[in-house]
Amino acid sequence: MADSIIIGIHGLRNKPEKMVLEKWWMEAIAEGMSRNFGAHLDSPFELTYWADIQNSAPIPEGELSERYEKAQGVGPLRRCDPNTFDKIRAFTQKWGGRLLDKEKELFGLGSNVEKLLGISVKDLKEYYDSPDKRKLMRARLSELLKQHSEKRIVLIAHSMGSIIAYDALRELDNAEMQSIEHFITIGSPLGLPLVTQKIRKEFNKMKTPENVVRWTNLAEATDKVAIDCNLSDEYRIANASGGKVTDILVHNDYVNHQGKANSHKSYGYLRTPELSELILEEI
Repeated sequence: MADSIIIGIHGLRNKPEKMVLEKWWMEAIAEGMSRNFGAHLDSPFELTYWADIQNSAPIPEGELSERYEKAQGVGPLRRCDPNTFDKIRAFTQKWGGRLLDKEKELFGLGSNVEKLLGISVKDLKEYYDSPDKRKLMRARLSELLKQHSEKRIVLIAHSMGSIIAYDALRELDNAEMQSIEHFITIGSPLGLPLVTQKIRKEFNKMKTPENVVRWTNLAEATDKVAIDCNLSDEYRIANASGGKVTDILVHNDYVNHQGKANSHKSYGYLRTPELSELILEEI
């Protein structure tokens, strides 16, 4: 098997400096692999960092709200049982997404959208309103992918990072580069109506990017950012090789230093048994 590498791209809001955030992502992935399967993270990891494009200075390393906190207890972390309430909640939230589809201008709703999703849409709005910044964000990832084009690439994209990653991959549809072995989206807003409208406008249709061999979307049923947790409904068109998105529900149990749960947090997604399993299949 060719040398492998895991490449990540972070999500919304300002972040600590790249080296610090990269370390915390690696710790989350490593904790999941160790607890869930007794395995080690042997593959190199590199984070695509774009927070500095939208923010003048990173969050200080000592800022506890962004610090990675390990899960309590020992042994494998909880999987999502699709036969339990989680599946019912996912179905309910899916139809919440259908209601959003009726809105023609998502940002025009202002604070109502932020109240519904539980997040600020400032970063996403700036991405779509600033062509130069949007181009630079995509280029950060594209350049990193090209740099490692001879390796077996597993690309993990969280939150808004999944939008940047999808757009960058679609731009590379006709480029001569090695395929992305596995594109993994976590806590993704790619199903939100404004996002799908933008994709259709720029790329004409919604489909699996051509360079992607396998695409898996992981979503926690209570994650409001991933309110439409079944991307296979929107991205039904396979690429030329037949690649299509597969949706998997997970249990994101992340709790910060204050004991506050955050089902959207990247760290919680990165240590889920489902994600650990996908990584072990590829490296």
